[in-house]
This record gives sequence, C-alpha cells and structure tokens, in this order.
Amino acid sequence: MEKHRITILVVAINVALLGLMAIQVKWMRDSKDLRQAQFERSVDHALFAVCDRMEQLEKMRDLHRHKAGRRLLRKLDAMRRAHGDTVAGAMPGMGGPQDPPEAQEEPWPSDPAANDAAMLDQEDQEVLVADMVRSILASEQGRGIRDRIEVPLLDSLLRQELRTKGVHGDFAYGVFTADGHAVDLGQGLPSEELRAGPNVFRERLFRHDLGGPAYHLHVRVPGHQGMIWREMLPVLLTSALFIAIIVVAFFFTIRTIYRQKRISDIRNDLVNNLTHELKTPISTIGLACEALADPSMPKTEQQVRTFVGMIRDENKRLGSLVENVLQSAVLESGHMVLKRVDLDLHALIKDVVRSSSMQVSRRNGVIDLALKAEIHHVNGDRIHLTNLLYNLIDNAVKYTEQEPRIRIGTANNDEGVTISVQDNGIGISASEQRKIFDRLYRVPTGNIHNTKGFGLGLSYVRTVVERHGGRIHLESAPGRGSTFHIFIPFEHGRTT
Repeated sequence: MEKHRITILVVAINVALLGLMAIQVKWMRDSKDLRQAQFERSVDHALFAVCDRMEQLEKMRDLHRHKAGRRLLRKLDAMRRAHGDTVAGAMPGMGGPQDPPEAQEEPWPSDPAANDAAMLDQEDQEVLVADMVRSILASEQGRGIRDRIEVPLLDSLLRQELRTKGVHGDFAYGVFTADGHAVDLGQGLPSEELRAGPNVFRERLFRHDLGGPAYHLHVRVPGHQGMIWREMLPVLLTSALFIAIIVVAFFFTIRTIYRQKRISDIRNDLVNNLTHELKTPISTIGLACEALADPSMPKTEQQVRTFVGMIRDENKRLGSLVENVLQSAVLESGHMVLKRVDLDLHALIKDVVRSSSMQVSRRNGVIDLALKAEIHHVNGDRIHLTNLLYNLIDNAVKYTEQEPRIRIGTANNDEGVTISVQDNGIGISASEQRKIFDRLYRVPTGNIHNTKGFGLGLSYVRTVVERHGGRIHLESAPGRGSTFHIFIPFEHGRTT
C-alpha cells in the first residue's frame, strides 16, 4: 500500500473515531440531563403527593372533631356500602376505629325522617356536604401552621413518597413562608441551604385554604448528582470499554499496516542490494575467465596470477553472500544450534584479526588489541562467535569514511568476559540505535548501494550473543564512531 493511501486511511479512521467519541459524549450528556429532569419530576410529584396527603388528613381530623362531621362520614360510609361506591376509600381515616369515642357513642338515627334523609338524591347530598364542610373550615381558620403540621407524620410521608418515586438516600426539609422566612416546627430552624437554590424543591402546603398566609414545604436531596451518575455508571463503563477496544484495535491496525509497509520496503531494498551484489562478482569472474580463455590475449605469469586472484576473491565474496543468506534463514527459522566447546577468546580474536587484516589494510587501516581479561575461557560455539567478530569488523570497515581504526579489547568480572569493538566510523544516531539489531535493517547512508550489505549482520550478532546467554550494548553518536560491548557469561543455560 502506498504511503499517501495509508495517510488517508489513518486520517479517515481518526475522524471516524473522534466523531464516534463526540457522539458518545453528547449522548451521555443528554442522558444525564434526561435523568436529572426525571429526578426533578419524581421529587416534585412526591412533594405534591405529600402536601395533598397532609391536607386530606387534616380535613378528616377536622370532620372527626365535629358531631355533624362524624354524622356526615357515617352517612357517606352507608352510601358506599349501599351502592358499592368508593367515596370513603378516597378519603382516608373515614369511620372505623379512627373515630373518637364520642363518635362511637352517638347512635345512628332510626326514625323515618332520618331514613328519608339517607335516601336523598345525589344532588341534595352534595349540597349538604358542601354546607357542612364550609361551616367546619370556617371555624378552623384561626389555627397556626405549627398546630396544623405533625412533624413525625410529615417525615414519614416524605420518606415513603420519595422511596416510592425511586429517590433513595438522605434528605432535608423545612417549612417556609411565601417570602422565604423559616418556620420553627419545634426541631430548630431549617438550614439556610433549604431557603432557595437550584437543588431545592418546594410545594405549597394546604393549597385549598380559603384564606390566610401561604406556606411552602422545601426539600433538598444532597448528593443527587452522584446518585444520577451511579445509575448511569454501568452504561458509562460499557461505552468507555467499547471505545477503548476500538482505540486499541485502531492502534494495532495502524501499527501493523506501517510495519508491513516497512517490511515490504526492506524486502525490496534487500532484493535490489542482492541483485547488485551478485552481479558484480559474477561479472568480474566472467571477464577474468574470458581473458584467460582468449588465445589472442598475451598472458604473462603476472597476468595469470592477477586473473586467478580476481576469480578467487570474487568467489569468496559470493560465498560470503551465500553465508549471509543462510544466516538469515537460520535466524528466521529460530533453530540455531550451538556446538559448545571450551574456547580461548583471546586466541579466537587473534585468529579473526589475522584473517581480517588484509581487508583492513586495503583501506590503510589498522586493528589494535587490548586483551586485558585475566580469565578468557568460555564455553561457546567457535563458528558462531567467529562469525560474530567478522561481522563487527566488517561493519567497522564498511561504515568508515576515512582510514579504519579498530580497537578490540577484553575485560572480565566474576560473571563473564566483555568484548569491546570500537571504530572511528560515521556513528549511529540515537533514533537508529533501537533498530539496528532488527532483521534486514540498514542505517541510511545516502545512496542505497554505496555500502554493501543486507542488514543481516547485527541481527545475527544479537542472536548469537543471546543464545550464549549474554547481552550486547551499543555506545555511538554521529561522527564519533561506535563501540559494541558484548558480554559472554562463564556459565549459561544449555540453549540449542
């Protein structure tokens, strides 16, 4: 996939993700506002029901305190039983054990006139009820609000109605006049927080009074915002979980796309380099063979040695290329087998330096040794450790613009031996140091062919070190060379 298409895809997914998150935030805000409105309606309905109930109970008590009222209630009860009506059911406290003793002592009139009155038509009964209630209420106008409210009853009704409406938890209430003055009901003045505010709900008490001052019941439910959020918590967590899953999936998808793009570029780079690297020695060998086989070309002994040397060198180069490819196959399969023997690292290093001296001398370079380890015998694979050193020296020569100056040193501690390979090359930036041990990765150096190689050497080096139970560390900076520190322990697991 081309880079600009990947960029378009990333932008499109980002826009979609941000849009989804914006919709979720708006939905959660609207849901919270809706629940807030439902909560306020529930509290308002509960207050309305409590105030209505208080007024009904007061009217029933007033009727029970008067003889005419008690007779009216008994007549209405008789009418309910006779006609199956539910009038008394709608008026709590009617008749029964709630009647005071004087009401129970008064006999029901049995004369014919009373029986005729019980059979009055409905319109006459309504007129009778209205007249009697009006006269009773007129006699009660002088009572104060403290005498009309029973605090335990009010508290019980509030708790019952709020619980019925789904409002749980603590609450505070108080009675206030129309102009905001608190009424002392015998339990101290209510808090100033109940006077007014966005979280204070109020409803008028005794709204059907014919006269007198108006009083309001104020209720405040602290912590109702937290209550609303707790109710929404399962939905919020589920929504957040889904968004997190989408974000993580998006991240891994984009990372996989970029990784695949990078692998594709590296493989193309490898094919280009491999083609270039193979063509050069094959062409050189072909030209040398043609020159040797051409009978028209005079051949001195020096010319023959030159052509043979060219064929030998290019053949070694082809062998090295094949070896690198085979190393790559071993790394990819993950089946590197170590044949451990007792190794003298100092002797191994001297052998590698002796074999590499010609390659270094062609660049007028030099390899210095500082083998200071007192204990330098380890249990390891001779071939792989030899290839490890060859790779590091080869890199030091290839990535040096001037005459190579390579220094190889050793040191030991109680756990193992550390080999240091230092060069005066171009150096590696900090951003590239994390990638140089990846397979097929090559540090950018301008022209793709100006430095030969496939990006397999350091990946192979790290694998060899890790299979020996050791570790590798790089110190480098652009223009200041590089130093590789390789630690090989004296004892390590039998990794094969």
